[in-house]
Amino acid sequence: MERKIGLTDAKIAGIKPPQTGQFEIPDQIVPGLRLRVGASGCKTYIFRKRIGPKAHNVTLGRHSQSFGLAAARRKARDFIADIEQGRSIAKAKEKARVRAKGVGTISQLFETYLVNEVVGKKRSAREIERVFRKYIIPHMGDRIADTVTRGDVTRFIEKMAFERGRETLCQARSIFQQLSSFYTWAMPKLDALPAHPCRDAWRPKAPKSRDRVLSDFEVGLLWEAAEAEGYPYGTVIQLLLLTAQRRGEVLDADWSEFDLENKVWTIPSGRAKNGIASIVPLSEISLNIINRMHQLYKEKSSFNVSVSTRVFPAEGNPSNSTGGLPKGWRRIYARVIEKAEGPVPHFTPHDIRRTVATGLQRLGVPLTVSEAVLNHQSGAAKSGVAGVYHRHHYTDEKREALRMWSEELDRILKLQTQTQMRNQAWMKTVSEKIG
Repeated sequence: MERKIGLTDAKIAGIKPPQTGQFEIPDQIVPGLRLRVGASGCKTYIFRKRIGPKAHNVTLGRHSQSFGLAAARRKARDFIADIEQGRSIAKAKEKARVRAKGVGTISQLFETYLVNEVVGKKRSAREIERVFRKYIIPHMGDRIADTVTRGDVTRFIEKMAFERGRETLCQARSIFQQLSSFYTWAMPKLDALPAHPCRDAWRPKAPKSRDRVLSDFEVGLLWEAAEAEGYPYGTVIQLLLLTAQRRGEVLDADWSEFDLENKVWTIPSGRAKNGIASIVPLSEISLNIINRMHQLYKEKSSFNVSVSTRVFPAEGNPSNSTGGLPKGWRRIYARVIEKAEGPVPHFTPHDIRRTVATGLQRLGVPLTVSEAVLNHQSGAAKSGVAGVYHRHHYTDEKREALRMWSEELDRILKLQTQTQMRNQAWMKTVSEKIG
C-alpha cells in the first residue's frame, strides 16, 4: 500500500507565493484540509467539505509560529468529527466567525490601540510601535487576542530573553511592559479572556539601579578622548559633561532652541523626557563650543537655504539627528581605556549625568537646584500640591551651578595636564639616567 505524504512544515516553509492571485495545496493526511497561498505570501489553512449538494469552506487560521500544520490538522479533524456525528458544520463555522470578528488578532487590535491610545498621546509612541512591529507582531500577531495565556506570554518573553543568540534581559523586560500595557487597554474588549495574560507571567527582574560615578581622573580622560574624536560624537560627549542633560536631548537639539545672546538653551516639552520644558543656562565653555558649531551652520546657510536646522544632523538624512553615537562612543571609550593604562570599571554615557550631579553636590549646590539642572520633577518643592504652585525655574541658580561645575571641570583638566607633564618629565629623566 502506497504511503501518503502530506504537507510538512519544511514544504510549507519552502513554498513560494505566486506573482498574482492564489493557489491551494491539499493535505494528503487529513481529507479536506488545504493550504491557500496568496501573492502577498500569506499562507492560510482552510477546510473544504461537501455535505450533500453544498460545499462548505471554513477558514481555520493563518499559518504562523503559534498556529502551524499540527494545529490546523487538529482543527480540521474536529470538523470531520462534527460531520460524522451529525453536527452542523455551518453553525460551527458561524460561531467561529462571530467570535473572531468580535475579538480579532493581536495584530488587528494593535492598529486600533496605536491610533486611539498611542499616537499623539504618548511621548514614547515611536518606541511602542517599533517594539510591536519588530518583536511582538512577528511572533504573536496572528494569535486571537483573547486566547493568549500567561504561559504563552512567559514562553514568548523567555524566547526574547534567551533564545536569540545572546542574553537580552533588559530588552525582554521592555517588550513585556509594552505587551502588558496593550493588554491593560484591551481587557475591557475581551469578554472571553478570564484574566490579564501578563499578570503572573514570567519577566526578567528589574535591573539594579546604577551607581557608577566617574573619578576626576576618568573625567579628564573622557574629555580628552572626546576632544580627539571631534564633531559630532566627541562634541556630544563634551556637552553632556558640561550641561548634565540627557543624551537624546543633546543629540536631537535644534538651532531654534538656542538663544546665544542670552546664553540659554531651552529644551521644549515635546523633547524633554518628563514632558516639561527645561531651561539650560550655558557656561562660557559650553557657549564657546556651541558658537563654533553655530558659525559653521551660518556659513552653510548662506550658501544653502535648505541646510538642516539640527545641531547634529544625520549625514544621509539631514532632517534627522545623527544616530551613530554608539559607534562613536566605542571609539571614545577605547581611547579612555588606552590612556588609563590600568583597569577602568565599565561606564556608559548615562553615567556622565550622574557624575555631574554628584559633582554639583560636592561643590555645595543645593539638592533642589541640582535636581532643577537635571530637569527632575522630584522632591517636596515639585511633588503633590506644592508642585502646582512652585513654578520657579531656578534659572539664575542653575546658571551659577553650571558655572561652578565648568570651573571644576577646567580645574580637573588642568590638573590632569600638569600630572601628565610631570610624568613625562619623570620618564625622560629616568630614561636619560638609564641611557
